[in-house]
Amino acid sequence: MRVLVTGASGRVGANMVRRLLAEGYEVRAMVMPGDPHASKLDRFAEVQVVEADLADQAAIDSACEDVSHVVHLAAQLVRGATPVDRFFDVNAFGTLRLLEGVVHAGGDIERFVLVSSDGTYRPGAPPAVPLTENVPQEPADYYGTAKLLGEIILRNHAVQFGLPFSIVRFATVVSPEEAPNIFRAGFWRSILRWQAMGKDSHLWPLFENQPDLAKLYDAAVRDVPADAAVGLTGPDGEPWTLSMVDVRDAVQGVYRAMTAPGAIGHPFNIAAAEPTSHDEGAAVIAETFGVPQLMVEMPMTFRLELSIDAARERLGYEPLYDYRDMVQSARRAVSAGEFIPAEAESGVASTWHDG
Repeated sequence: MRVLVTGASGRVGANMVRRLLAEGYEVRAMVMPGDPHASKLDRFAEVQVVEADLADQAAIDSACEDVSHVVHLAAQLVRGATPVDRFFDVNAFGTLRLLEGVVHAGGDIERFVLVSSDGTYRPGAPPAVPLTENVPQEPADYYGTAKLLGEIILRNHAVQFGLPFSIVRFATVVSPEEAPNIFRAGFWRSILRWQAMGKDSHLWPLFENQPDLAKLYDAAVRDVPADAAVGLTGPDGEPWTLSMVDVRDAVQGVYRAMTAPGAIGHPFNIAAAEPTSHDEGAAVIAETFGVPQLMVEMPMTFRLELSIDAARERLGYEPLYDYRDMVQSARRAVSAGEFIPAEAESGVASTWHDG
């Protein structure tokens, strides 16, 4: 039972490797050539670490030899200066090459798990509250479109070659040590300034016809320290909401998608039990760190919420951590070795940090 884990040095990947080893699997960890975070895997002497670019079919074919499962986590979250074709090559056609690698190796695997994203639902303008797996996927941005294309490629290959598969769509993944960064004045300032990215941001629909969000926000928090607790509300006082998932729960969701018989052929949202409202999130930060708390009114209400009913029913997935748990367990969990810290430069939770 050998599992190939791509993106094995990432926020979820390293913790997935740890879980698989604890469950008795052999693990082959795939990282990009020269990956600066590959040292996170040094603690696992029994893990075979292989380097492979997602554009290199020969290297991927080699990585896929003699594996019983594939967990495909590798992705580029932020395009930045990457050309669009290269960005799609990583996030969509990397999935195609992995599937071809499995086929070239004989196609005899027990499960191919593709880790996708709530970005496929157009999170800047959610088409439903909450989002279920049956909601139309019309992302309208580079990242969400690339991830959706990967899902389509997987489904078609699964039919074509008889490959058992499952798909998980993560909410915003947060490593516990990152959780205190969220619901801070500096954090929301950074998020709202994504408007300057134009259509290159997956949240661009949030800013459509709202050109002054960052200016309104800056005016409201002008005299507030960057580490103050801040949440956003709509004009009627209704707090904004955000679905997140602790990295430990994300690993649980992926593991169950890999092993549960009822997972085959289905997509699953993976998130915390409930979305976090901005007033609750700001209160957690204010209470935990003794900083001022402020709610800032925006011209509209924004709710990004994922339903996990399908994961509960078919996978037996039951998340253990809400936002308060993430924040309050951060230092203890790090020192106790309950998870491997993210050390990430990408992802929403790494957008701002104090100092």
